[in-house]
Amino acid sequence: MNILLNGEPMVHSEGELTLSSLLAAHLIHGGRGVAVAVNHEVIPKSQWDVFQLKENDNILIIKATQGG
Repeated sequence: MNILLNGEPMVHSEGELTLSSLLAAHLIHGGRGVAVAVNHEVIPKSQWDVFQLKENDNILIIKATQGG
């Protein structure tokens, strides 16, 4: 499966892929300050475990940081 992750092409070859498993594979913890959009639609954190990614999905992961 080909997807875009934060603008970078990525190939996933191991069966189905959920948002949670994608985040875990990239060592991104779904704590406070993390938001995920798929194809320009924000996916609520409550759906990450069941949201199945599909071929050519465009995933944007945003992590809030402190600073100025």
